[in-house]
Amino acid sequence: VMDPLLLLCFVALPVLGSSAAPRAPPRASRTQAGSPPISRSAARGKGLIDFRRLSRRQVAGGLAAGMMSIPLSGARAGQTEQDVQWRSLSDAEWRKRLTPEQYYILRERGTERPFSSPLYKEKRKGTFYCAGCGTALFSSNKKFDSGTGWPSFYDALPGVSVKSAGLAALVGLSGEELVCKNCNGHLGDRFNDGVLWSTPTGLRYCIDGYALRFEPESSSGSAV
Repeated sequence: VMDPLLLLCFVALPVLGSSAAPRAPPRASRTQAGSPPISRSAARGKGLIDFRRLSRRQVAGGLAAGMMSIPLSGARAGQTEQDVQWRSLSDAEWRKRLTPEQYYILRERGTERPFSSPLYKEKRKGTFYCAGCGTALFSSNKKFDSGTGWPSFYDALPGVSVKSAGLAALVGLSGEELVCKNCNGHLGDRFNDGVLWSTPTGLRYCIDGYALRFEPESSSGSAV
């Protein structure tokens, strides 16, 4: 299939080489005074553009505009295609993708009842993913039993982001909110009371189990 820009060049070359091509006033937004605007349906009925009536300046300008309109990237600077996809979902789309419990936690920043998540007692080796977008969040080898009723970890994978916390969180009176870095879904809170369980980091990631999806490790050593 011929490139559209190359095809436009082949069409425009005979026009550029012809010195007898009549000039025509620009078609867009320059109608004669008192003439009614052309409707979209009427414009469709006129068929293809007559390239023989275009001036050299119009053809050159069209070529330049076509070159400038070629996209250089499918996503905005600093964003991946996946970031744009998940962060642009509407509430209605999230409700279709998630269970009521997942939506309440991930999108409404709710908190599940303690000991209510099946993942609280999950002891198999594997990886915990975001229930909303599938981003890897926690590894099973960083999970420990805190006795609090919520899945607890002492460290996180790069997919977890810590939101800025207030003074109460800094002095240990409340936790720092944790969200999925990819879809911005609420996960739980991080506390600096890990010393009570002698965690290596001194931290406790208190996570709502319904915000997670667990995939056990296969015999080959990777998540299935």
